This record gives sequence, structure tokens and C-alpha cells, in this order.
Amino acid sequence: MKSLIFSIIIALTFIVGANAQHRFSIKDRVAQLKDSLALSDTQTVAIDSILTNAMDKGRNLDLTGSERREAMMQIMKDANNDIEKILTADQLVKYERMLAERRSQMQNRYNRGK
Repeated sequence: MKSLIFSIIIALTFIVGANAQHRFSIKDRVAQLKDSLALSDTQTVAIDSILTNAMDKGRNLDLTGSERREAMMQIMKDANNDIEKILTADQLVKYERMLAERRSQMQNRYNRGK
């Protein structure tokens, strides 16, 4: 369950582009994924659409607190699943590695904050 939550947080990080120093747009995230995963043009367009739709859904939520958090987690989980469906086997391995690295970085930041 914890790894699912971390994966969702990672996906949210990709989508929202949360970074303490710099906020990335969806276009930046898609470009990053295109370079990192060697995405085809078709995959790039599809991922841009997935992330844009997820962002729009998140912005349009009329919820607060834990309800909003749960809804955002589901949106991110769905977006992540959609992205995984269009990746090749090799790209999926790289994507999962990227998520694991992000998860580790977030965990380290969290542990330093304690």
C-alpha cells in the first residue's frame, strides 16, 4: 500500500511539477519523459493528453482536505496507469526506475524534515 501511495505521489509530482526551486509545466514534463524514455511522437502526444486531462480534472475538483487528496490520488493513479499502457516494455522498465528514484528522493527529503 505504501508503494502505491508513493507511486501516486510520484505521478502527481510529474503532473503538478512540484519542485521546491522550479515548477515545471506539463510541456516540460512531457519533454522530460520524451527524452528519458525515447518516446515516439505518437506516445508523446498521448502522454501530453493524459497529463493535461489529469491536470484539468484536478483543477476542477470542488473538494477540500482529505476528500480532495483522495480524489487527486485516484486521478494520478489513473493517469499513471494510462501512461504505463502506452509504453513499450523497455520504456516501462525505465519509467518504473524513474518513479523509484523519485520515491527515494522524496523519502529522503521527508526523513530529513523530521
